[in-house]
Amino acid sequence: MRVDMSATAIGYKMLSHTLAVLSQKQATGKLLLEQGEQQWQLYFFQGSLVYATGGSHRARRWYRAVGQHCRNFQVDLRDIEARELWEYQLIQQGLAASEMSLQQAKAIVHSSISEVFFALIGQSGLRREWRPSEKYFSKIISSLLLSVTEVDQILCSTEQIWNKWKGMGLWLVEPEQAPLLKASAQLQENRFSSNSLIALANVFNGENTLWDIALKKKQCVTVATRALVNYMKQGLVNFRTVPDLPSPIEQWRLAASMAGQVRPLIACIDDSPTVCEFLQEILLPAGYRVLKIQDPMDGVGIIAKQKPALIFMDVVMPKTSGFALCNFLRKTPSFRETPIVFLTGQDSIIDRTRAKLTGASDFLSKPPNPEQVLQIAQKYLKVKGDRSPLGIRHHDLLSSRQLSLANS
Repeated sequence: MRVDMSATAIGYKMLSHTLAVLSQKQATGKLLLEQGEQQWQLYFFQGSLVYATGGSHRARRWYRAVGQHCRNFQVDLRDIEARELWEYQLIQQGLAASEMSLQQAKAIVHSSISEVFFALIGQSGLRREWRPSEKYFSKIISSLLLSVTEVDQILCSTEQIWNKWKGMGLWLVEPEQAPLLKASAQLQENRFSSNSLIALANVFNGENTLWDIALKKKQCVTVATRALVNYMKQGLVNFRTVPDLPSPIEQWRLAASMAGQVRPLIACIDDSPTVCEFLQEILLPAGYRVLKIQDPMDGVGIIAKQKPALIFMDVVMPKTSGFALCNFLRKTPSFRETPIVFLTGQDSIIDRTRAKLTGASDFLSKPPNPEQVLQIAQKYLKVKGDRSPLGIRHHDLLSSRQLSLANS
């Protein structure tokens, strides 16, 4: 289907007509909608709507949808590509890992489409381009596809919200904007208590968008915004344009980069330089730093300064034993929780029991097996080879980077 890029579109009617034509033609591809520098994308598979995204706050919209419908969603992000339709990839992975139900996935899709429709209904002069292609879909979840009837229902309900928005006189305000309540004597004259004023200022702080506030209040955006209308008429509210948040993939890459800059430090306390060199050869390629200590008495001061995240320690050493040194470290606040692993050729039940009594975390026989050394390191430390830190919990991103609203 060809759509002239110069065609003038008029909000709801344009959207309704275009969606109907694509459904009738059982089209597969992407509908591009542009207004100035803003761009939205609607993806279709055989005439059914798959997902809608784009606009100025693509990532914020995703975090809101997940925060509302699947609060504890967590997936491994290593296999997600930062390409088109990353949201749909996350949904696919969430369903495959049983991190979200089909009902939750549908709710996320519906919420995202509704917000995009809201933005599009309020636009005039939209430029349209249809790009037929199957390259956008590596895998389709048929039960998530939206029929023309379902799309019409979402569009109609969104139009009703838009009409209420327009009826409130909010023509020039977009839900992507963040309201900032001005400090004014007029507010105090409205007989608000100090606590109420603080609560209002915390919510309408110029950082949280109207969509964000509606989510926090668990209200429709028109209801959540209604409290502002009176202040707006009095000129007591400014609206700010706020940037989008980093996507989950960008967040993860940043976290991985920061983690890569500070590699975990592992100490090896052994009077044999051969053993320390052996451990270093195993641990360095795996992304760890190694601190080699041959004199256990001097080593106490060194590890106190360096604070290793894990300690491998020989049992039989000159001047002191590993048991005595471990017992001493466990009485030091800085090393009460530090994993300490004994390395020794004395691998008897008595030795293992004594190791536990002195506070050792684990026990390896000499000469240590390289695979066992790495398993011990991965057991006690979070590094690149460990999958656990890569499953970022979306609600944590939402709450720490986006919403900080006081209850009001």
